[in-house]
Parts: sequence; C-alpha cells; structure tokens
Amino acid sequence: MVVVGYASNPEYKIPQDFFTESELTNKEYIRKNSNKWITAFDNAVSSSNAAAYEKLFCEGGCWRDIIAFTNDYRAITKANIFQAATDRLAITGASDTEIDGEPSIRQPFPGHTFINVKFRFNIKLGSAVGVTRLVKVSSGEWKAFVVLTTIDRIHGHPEHILENRPEGGHNHAKTYDQQRQEEVENPKPTVLVVGSGHNGLNIAARLNALGVRNLVIDKNSRVGDNWRSRYPSLALQDSIWGANLAYLQYPTSFPKYLSAGRLGNWLESYALIMGINVWSSSYVAKDETFYDKDRKIWNVTVLRNGVTPYQFKVSHIVMATGLGGGKPKMPAPFPGQEKFKNIIMHAFSHKSSAPYKGKTALVVGSGSSGHDISVDLANNGANVTLLQRSRTFVMSLENGIDTLNKGLYCDNGPPLEDADFITETVPKSVAVAYLKNLIPVIADMDKDLLDGLNKAGFKTWSGPHGSGHLYLSMQRNGGYYFDSGASKRIVNGDIKIQGSEIDHFTETSVVFKDGSSLNADVVIFATGVCGFEESCAETLGDNATKSLKQIWGLDEESELNSCYRDCGIPGVYFMVGPFPLSRFNSKIVALQIVAEQLGKFGERYTIEMQKSKGSYSPA
Repeated sequence: MVVVGYASNPEYKIPQDFFTESELTNKEYIRKNSNKWITAFDNAVSSSNAAAYEKLFCEGGCWRDIIAFTNDYRAITKANIFQAATDRLAITGASDTEIDGEPSIRQPFPGHTFINVKFRFNIKLGSAVGVTRLVKVSSGEWKAFVVLTTIDRIHGHPEHILENRPEGGHNHAKTYDQQRQEEVENPKPTVLVVGSGHNGLNIAARLNALGVRNLVIDKNSRVGDNWRSRYPSLALQDSIWGANLAYLQYPTSFPKYLSAGRLGNWLESYALIMGINVWSSSYVAKDETFYDKDRKIWNVTVLRNGVTPYQFKVSHIVMATGLGGGKPKMPAPFPGQEKFKNIIMHAFSHKSSAPYKGKTALVVGSGSSGHDISVDLANNGANVTLLQRSRTFVMSLENGIDTLNKGLYCDNGPPLEDADFITETVPKSVAVAYLKNLIPVIADMDKDLLDGLNKAGFKTWSGPHGSGHLYLSMQRNGGYYFDSGASKRIVNGDIKIQGSEIDHFTETSVVFKDGSSLNADVVIFATGVCGFEESCAETLGDNATKSLKQIWGLDEESELNSCYRDCGIPGVYFMVGPFPLSRFNSKIVALQIVAEQLGKFGERYTIEMQKSKGSYSPA
C-alpha cells in the first residue's frame, strides 16, 4: 500500500453549522433531533438502504468504520459512502440502534459547534458502538459530518469486566501466588505476544479479559526495561491521563508526567496485578518457527531465558516490539568516520551524560530524543551542539498539551473510554482541520519561545498542512518536540545549533558542509529506528517477512498502514504506537483475534476491494 505524502493528503473543510444560541440551550430540542437522526440511521442500516444511509451525511461528511461494517480500518468520504453502504450494509446486518447517554454540545474552537451523540447497535458478529457529530445545515436538517462505527463485542464472548467479571472463589487449595506460578510455567497460549512494553501488555490484558490464553515474551530481563534502561532524565511527554493502560488507571497522586524509570516500574506492576503471563529474557527461534497454511496455525519455538526451547501452536502472533522494532537506525558511514578516534554511538546506547562533563558533544537529530539527550548533556556540564537536519515542529508542554487535551484527558474530563471514543471519531483528515485552528493558538502562547529558537538558528514550522505533530508522527514518527526544557536551553545558548549537514570526519573532529568543524569527544546519532522488516525477519524469519505490507505511515484514506489490521502475514498483528492508540486499538485487535479463532471473521472490505466493486473517488 502506498504511503501518502504530505502534499497529497486530503485537507478537510469543516462544514458550517447553523445552530442558534437558543437552540443550543434547549435540551429537549437537542434530544429530539438527535433521536431523529439515530432513528434514520437505524432505518437505513436495518433495511440495507444505501441511499438513505448516504443522505445521513452532510456535504464533505466522512464515515470512519473500524471493523464493524468493513472488517477493516476505513475513513470513507461522502463521495464513496453510497458504494460502501451498498456493498456492506446487508452483509453486516446492523439493527436495534439506541442512543447511549445524553447528547452533548461540543465546541473545540470558536466558530465550530456540533452535537456529539454516542450510540449502540447490533450486528451479525456481535454488538457495536458509534459516535456521530451532528451539525444543523442550511436547510435546517441535522446531518452528520463525522460518524465512527466500531466493533465492541463478539456474540457469546463478552469481556469479563464490570457485571461480567469473574466470580472468584473461596477455600482454594493453593495460594494465589502458587496458582499464578503454575499458569506462568504452563501458559498453553493460543496467542503469542512479542514485546512487553505498553502495547504488548495492553493486548495481553484485553485477551485475558476475553478468555483467550496468551503468553508475552521479551528479550529484556524485566518488564519495563525498555524504559528503565534509558538515560536517567527521560520522561513521558504524554500527560498521565492519556498514558493510562487498559482497565487500570494511575493513582490520582501520580505526577502529570512520569519519569521513564517510574513508568517501567508501573508496567512491571501492571503485568503482575493484571495476571499477565510474561517470560522475560526470551525470544522466538526464527529458524524453528513457521506458519501451517492448511491448519492456519503458527508453529513457534520460544527460547526461554535464551536457552530452553518450548514449542507452541498458536493461531496468532502479535508483534509489539515498538516503532521500527526498537532497533536503532544509523546513517550510512560518512567519509573518514572510521578514522575518528572518539566516541560514536546511537541514542539508544546513551545511558548517562555524567562521563561527558566538560567535554564537547554533538547530537545529530532534532526530534524528541535529540532534544532530551542534549538537555541531559547540558545539565551534566557538557558543551553541547545539536545538529538540526530539517525544520522541527515545537510546542511547549504547558501550553500545547493542555490546549490539545482540554476537556478530554484531564482530571475533570469524561471517562477514559469516552475520551478515547471522542478522539478516535475524528479521521486524520478532519483532525488536520481542527489542528489548523488550534496550532496557531498554541504558537501565539509560545511566541517568545519560538522567536527565541529562530533567533538562535533553530528552524521551526507549524507542521504539514499546519497540523503540528500529527502527520509528522503518523508518517515519520519524528520531526517534532514538545518542549520540556531543551528549547529554553537553546534560546539561552546552553545548547548550540548547527544547521549544516556532516560532510566528513577527521581523527578528532566533525567537518560540516558549510566548512565549519567541531572537535567532538562524542557524537550521538538521534536518528530514529529501523523499519519493521528487520524486527519481523528477526522474529518470524525472512520467508514470512516477504509478504509484510507497509507498516506505519498513512494510506490514501489517512488510516495507519497495516497497524491493528491485516499486515500481509496470516495470523500476525502489529500493535504499535503511543498509549492512547494502544489502549483503544488493543481491544479491536483482541476482538478480531476472537472472531478469527471462531471462524466468524469475514472478508476485509479494503480500499482495493471497494475499487474493484464499483466507483471510488480519491479524496
């Protein structure tokens, strides 16, 4: 699947709404018209009336479906809704739509107001949930400019939570620790999860709640070492409310931003509390692992503690090894690099800046890691130069995160599940339109900081299409920084900026293309991670990796390529991405696995399939 470049990604124009102030204060009016739209939705889907379904949307409307109707991740524009509805409504068998809770008025920024309505409905496979954002159009009708529909439950296989929680029991012959030890020693998995970071633990917890036996393996010696083993100053740039894991939220006494070490300890505690079976210091023996096409089973050999082989037959493998598999990416060697007598390393190998007190350091790369390491070096008394290879989107944590998360991920926000649904309702193209209104507000609050950065020679911008970090994250997984201290050190001169690329090395210096040079004691490349192919081949072998599709980046509907959905390798899912994406999509992946294990998961209605069925208009 082709990765869409920034220039060709669709920019969504938010429809004008015609609500009056009196209408927005009339709860009965809002309730009546919300129910009217929901009734029309139910009539359309239950009768498989594609024309009626298409009329539910305003001009420029978008239907984002996650598995419920399409068995895929789709962001279907108005021009393509009729064809998709024609192809999928009868197959899905949706009915019994009901509003879930009170409709709410939302105004993400001045001049844009909509009514947010959450609803539930049944489908042949199970039950589903939806969210619609309704506006009043010029005709006086209420139309949807965005609708999200997503799978929520498989018939007969509810999550064992809340009213469906396990009964527990009394008078056990063995202690809980003895029971858990037996389960860990003899896990009998039907799903193998590779990686015990937040993605691996989230999907394992979801599978546990659905009664699906699974085993998590990780090369590290302890859960959380992927955070715990990094440099001491590392901390999350996601605020604590958005960085929760499935089912278990952080204590209300925890700080707004967690240090890497504390997060690592929390992940380890989470695995223990949630009863997740983890084998640390363990990995897949790729040469003894293969897929049986006839039986649709993976034959997997796991080397526990790197020594003892265990054979498992599993229906699915979930790759949760991080973006790019967590494998450091170094640029091709520069001329003379082999002669350089001092230290060259990747950011992943940087554990402490203390040894570089009074020494000269060059950090290559101006994303989050480059900034974090630069300020860590400066705090430890090093003379630091940051090489900026391309312009960077910068916003401060105090202004940016609070503005973007306002009313959602905060102490007084809605329940976490509702906040996730509100966030995931928005297709990426619509999110761009939102951010184009919010990023200038943040930039105005950060004006002194941004002016100071540019004066210091650090090049900033507002991101592709003015979307801030959104497309940079989804396409490049880099090129942005949420300032937690480094930007201020750049402004005051503690961190110097080099805007020219490396030309070559000498025995003691780095020479840049502008003719300047730096006598560096250490050069740290904060240049990101390798592609997913390397980590996949390392785990599943070269043969399986041949059919791997593009992972990460955006498809032509601005959905993430092959994440949480078909990746090209049968029985394999990729769980990657930050905490909010992981928390929401781990449930979606778990439900797909259950449906596939039951033999009830149908054909995926991909973009390519829709094109083959009839008309498809590029966005």
